[in-house]
Amino acid sequence: SSDSTQASTVQHSALTTASSNSGDTLTVAQIAAQTANSVVEITTESTTYDMYMRQTVSEGAGSGVILTSDGYIATNNHVIEGASKITVTLKDGTSYSAKLIGTDSQGDVAVVKIDATGLQPAVIGDSSTLQVGDVAVAVGNPLGQLGGTVTDGIISALDREITVSGETMNLLQTDAAVNPGNSGGGLFNASGELVGIVVAKSIGTEVEGLGFAIPIDDVTPVLEELSKHGYVTGRPYMGATLLDITDAQTMMMYRVNRQGVYVLKVEENGKAAQAGLMAGDCI
Repeated sequence: SSDSTQASTVQHSALTTASSNSGDTLTVAQIAAQTANSVVEITTESTTYDMYMRQTVSEGAGSGVILTSDGYIATNNHVIEGASKITVTLKDGTSYSAKLIGTDSQGDVAVVKIDATGLQPAVIGDSSTLQVGDVAVAVGNPLGQLGGTVTDGIISALDREITVSGETMNLLQTDAAVNPGNSGGGLFNASGELVGIVVAKSIGTEVEGLGFAIPIDDVTPVLEELSKHGYVTGRPYMGATLLDITDAQTMMMYRVNRQGVYVLKVEENGKAAQAGLMAGDCI
């Protein structure tokens, strides 16, 4: 099928460690020039309702890294989570509506796709060869409005156990400046190869000189799974969105008469739907 062909293309052509100039040491300016067209801005819109069912649209922003020339893009799960609309803007300013291909909250990774060709994918590097002190260059969209920002530093640590949004992850640490909006962007080595996906979600207050990224060796198999299946196989997966209602205001908003965990929606043909769960059920 066309879907399987596209997924195969993603795995074969983009998610491999290969580079004709692998091992060459570049200047930061050269790295910036080589990677600029491979990092995109991502903006999102999410729709929520208050207790009177009045609609509110909130906006978010982050970054992404191009995986294939035909529009597969990697980002963080938390960048696109809950989004009803995802827009990708290239370095040249062209904007596209993006389709969510798959997402993994555990690894904080997601894949989206735009209908475009001739894009410049990032060259995938090898994070296992990194050493403390190696050059690290972050490219992204800090604050959601400074797309294409390049910052440089070093690899400060290789295996930091950090908890982000309740998920414990082993991350690369860098002193290259990253800020909200850098999430989903690229961390590149001295050869201009992608060695990490930046996680810029706040992990504390008054933090300075600390940035983190998911090692690309951890990201690559997840990207392959998401591109092929839309989810990571081998993990328990319910196929339902749950909502924990714990106060009277939320009870009124959803018009239920008791607190508890409710099924907000079920995925068509998912395991929850097959088991007979329906939206509105209280677990």
